Amino acid sequence: MINLTDDLYLGTGMHKVVYVHPTDKNLCIKILHTAPDEDLEREFRYRKSLGKRADSMTLITKYFGEVETSRGKGYLFERVVDYDGNTSRDMLDLFEATIKNKKNLPAVEKILLDFKRVYFAEKIPLAGIDASNYLVQKISPSEYRVRIIDNIGTSAFIPLAYYFDFFAMKRARKYWRLFMKEVGERYRVLFSEEFLRKLAEI
Repeated sequence: MINLTDDLYLGTGMHKVVYVHPTDKNLCIKILHTAPDEDLEREFRYRKSLGKRADSMTLITKYFGEVETSRGKGYLFERVVDYDGNTSRDMLDLFEATIKNKKNLPAVEKILLDFKRVYFAEKIPLAGIDASNYLVQKISPSEYRVRIIDNIGTSAFIPLAYYFDFFAMKRARKYWRLFMKEVGERYRVLFSEEFLRKLAEI
């Protein structure tokens, strides 16, 4: 039994509340508001389809199984933290901070271009484009990578994107276009038209 105290609280989403593991700051425990949860079950179906391929993928966090906690059944995941131990911030926070301090814009543009490259290499099927689910992990003083922590998988009865590259790429293009539309509309004040066109090219 893992005792989850209030000081371990990380945050609350639509489907779950998240705590830091009490003895390992690199792990987190997710507790569902109500079970079963369609969002989590969709993600688990996708993870199961990956098999050992999941070990080589960098966008999604590692999952380590179920645990019993003082607040009910929990699900043990890798916690996304920076190399210095700080909690990684999400992409929306990064965008807002860069609007206030544009000297970081070249680094942010590189993060997005790298994210695009890895996203189309791994072709993670998404169920949404909420950039607050994209954490920007600082892995060294000058290196970053994006991690996706929610809205993973598809609710399709026959998820062809899990097994066939053609359908995975088709879905990846669809959700990248949606993400680019969101970024272009909300952050046109931050990014140039030229950069947004480059980022949207697929």
